[in-house]
Amino acid sequence: MFISAIDFPIEQKHTGKGNPNAILIFDVELNSRQLSLLKSLPEYDSRVIVPKETVNMADLSALTAKTGDEFAMFTKGSDRLIIRGNSVRVNIDYQQAKQMSADGYKWSGHTHPGTDISCMLPSDGDKAILNCFSQSTSVIYNSKGLFATFGKE
Repeated sequence: MFISAIDFPIEQKHTGKGNPNAILIFDVELNSRQLSLLKSLPEYDSRVIVPKETVNMADLSALTAKTGDEFAMFTKGSDRLIIRGNSVRVNIDYQQAKQMSADGYKWSGHTHPGTDISCMLPSDGDKAILNCFSQSTSVIYNSKGLFATFGKE
């Protein structure tokens, strides 16, 4: 049996669509799930609650690769709250973070635009916000889909 490369091009199975690094380097498109999420977060401080199984941190990394904005994700039961930031911050202060924690949310993670290791270092503000939650760690993803875990210290 002979299979023609024209019938099954390499690109057909591995387009990179939705992959943060491919989006960043090759300007590949977001996948349909990511595009729908981005449409529901049109501007700074937009917020949306979605089912937990419909979004993960790699998706937020892809959105950061596409927009250059930070995104944060908080999880409560089967829901995820996603908040769009700008190029340097997400609009969550200590009072909001304490209230979210009291309401049962965990800080799943957030993104920082950039590609090097230093962009995955937590700011003093990141650590202070983490202190508002009853958890010891969270994660920071960069625009390539790489991540680092950070703690309260």
